[in-house]
Amino acid sequence: MGVKAILGTKLGMTQIFTENGDVVPVTVISAGPCTIIRKGEKNVQVGYREIRKEAVARLLNKPLRGMFEKAGVKPFRFVRCLPADEMEAIMPNTEINVSMFKEGEMVHVTGTSKGKGFSGAMERHHFNGQPNTHGCSDRPRSTGSTGSGQEASRTWKGKRLPGQLGNVRRTVKDLKIVKVDEQKNLLLVKGSIPGASNGLVVILRAQ
Repeated sequence: MGVKAILGTKLGMTQIFTENGDVVPVTVISAGPCTIIRKGEKNVQVGYREIRKEAVARLLNKPLRGMFEKAGVKPFRFVRCLPADEMEAIMPNTEINVSMFKEGEMVHVTGTSKGKGFSGAMERHHFNGQPNTHGCSDRPRSTGSTGSGQEASRTWKGKRLPGQLGNVRRTVKDLKIVKVDEQKNLLLVKGSIPGASNGLVVILRAQ
């Protein structure tokens, strides 16, 4: 089977029509091509999005430039380790693209959700809020009580409070590949995936 995953970029969402006339919402992903830099025991290190020669010194430090030179590959913007098997058949400095997937295949897509900054408890944890009567008319969106005032006398760890919302790694499992466009390196998967447009995603075979 070889490499089980590929790196890509989320382009956005659209919809397509089936032969029966049904509307299917899909996410368009620009998947690969990726270059295998080196391989380990059960994974491979791949690079995605080649960096222009004039921008290498600005975007990469000396250790990273040395890593690419030692591997004999061009420098890339993104470098990740991806799972693989049948390691004997995998050769460094070779390319992988969307041809590794087939229409109807199930995949897991991992990305970083949109960061929304500091948010209150109602938006972050979907609290209902406080009543507008009985002494709470001036704080209807507050969290309410945060802990006992006698035995514990402190706020327990894990208490749902206001804070950072989004900007976390999330995986959506078992998404169906609706279409594979090998000429344009595009994957169309049914449904939505995490992250904003132009965000980096990892597409992994479900099996």
